[in-house]
Amino acid sequence: MRAEPGEGFRWIGLARRSAYNRKRVRGDDGVERVVLTEDSTGRQEESIFSYVEKHKMGVIVDVFPEIASAYKKGAKRNGLDDALEAIRSGKADGIIVWKLDRLCRRKGDMRRIIAFLEEQEACLFSIIEGIDTSDPAKKEVTDLIINVYTGAAEAESRSIGQRVSHMQADRHAKGLVWMGKSRGFGHAEDRKALVDEEVELLHEAGTRLIAGEAANAIAEDWRTRGITTAEGNPWRGDVLRRTLLSPRMVAKRDYMGKRRNLVGVEPIFEAEDWERICFAINKRTHRSGPQELHLLSNLARCGICQAALTSSKPQQCKDAYTCKKRASKRNACGKLSVVADYADARVTEEILAFICDHERLEAVFRQYSADGPEAAVIEARLVELAANKRRLGHALNPPAGVPPMELADYYEQVADIEEKRARLRDRQAVTREGRFLQDLLDAEDPAQEWETRGLLWKRKLLDLVTKSIVIEPRGKASVTPGVNAFDPSRVKVAFLA
Repeated sequence: MRAEPGEGFRWIGLARRSAYNRKRVRGDDGVERVVLTEDSTGRQEESIFSYVEKHKMGVIVDVFPEIASAYKKGAKRNGLDDALEAIRSGKADGIIVWKLDRLCRRKGDMRRIIAFLEEQEACLFSIIEGIDTSDPAKKEVTDLIINVYTGAAEAESRSIGQRVSHMQADRHAKGLVWMGKSRGFGHAEDRKALVDEEVELLHEAGTRLIAGEAANAIAEDWRTRGITTAEGNPWRGDVLRRTLLSPRMVAKRDYMGKRRNLVGVEPIFEAEDWERICFAINKRTHRSGPQELHLLSNLARCGICQAALTSSKPQQCKDAYTCKKRASKRNACGKLSVVADYADARVTEEILAFICDHERLEAVFRQYSADGPEAAVIEARLVELAANKRRLGHALNPPAGVPPMELADYYEQVADIEEKRARLRDRQAVTREGRFLQDLLDAEDPAQEWETRGLLWKRKLLDLVTKSIVIEPRGKASVTPGVNAFDPSRVKVAFLA
């Protein structure tokens, strides 16, 4: 063990729920709406802090709340990933959860987590079950208890899944809408009536797709205009395609290979119009997003207008990076182009010189490292924000005789704290890129590492170590008549160190 639980022991808390807690409230306009709350993870966080303080077990470095399934395979669990990363980077000595199933609901996943903690000489503590893996004398008993509780949670999740599937099949057979955690874009909270301004936007997207415009370009245009999804997230091309391909657009629902009409649901499109939109989407692409096939596409910038350069074949059928005018790049000048092979060769020459300079690479690594100069400041601020959130909880439920804090003020200040915590964690996440550079620093021959790696690895390295890659416009014409020679000085690569 890195340290024994007690004064000075550093814990990372994990609070999880599988879906939003939802409340129905009536607004000032008299309309009843579903409000999403953070009560569940908030209660878990308060319990974790209180337990650690009461039993003098150390200090809570941070608590990561997440909304994800601990049972579904492939679920994106950012909170768990961040907690494990905090252990790996040495910021914490153990993970504490309110209840074991908040951590995991599959025995296989639990075994991997426990093995990771043992490898890192860290421990796991569960308040409700009283599980503490820090005691080696009780390891066999603790492992048995964890296996029993996790097995029960796994069986419960499987049973819930079967009941939900049965309920979905029943509602589908009756033509009833499925009341998920969020409404679909274009339909109101009751999942039946239409939201006129959203329907108008979907019709706009359909018209643009039929005209040949890409879904990614439309999504980028909507992001620029401040248009968000029904959940308040920025639009992406794959989300827009998935939305328009849904049978919900024509008031139908698919389930288990069968399509049925939804009772009382207003269609967003006429059937013929929707089929044309689906045909346009399926004809254009079967991928969920862009796939980069060149080293510098969307990494290099135009030296005239600073727009990102994309790959094409405008120069004697050779691959080239060009500044293109399009709907999503209205400010692009469209005046610059460079043969891809020439630009790639020049950038490769620059990056090889950089990664073979151990001191410069080490300097960039320190900027991304979890032990960088900013890390301690971020961690201290996270601890401070966690304490502020706890004080708000006490102000909302004060001792007898003390007036409670206004509920609206409480939610407003908690939202502000969570926003600040999210921004700080984003900055922490950036520091984790240091692991990528550490592998390169440990390589015996960095140049050989570059040559043997794939395109995605090379693009990520360029993104990490460069400030900018700029292609300048052509200078004077070649002194040799009829020859248009490439000038390597057109490629300007600025590194972080």
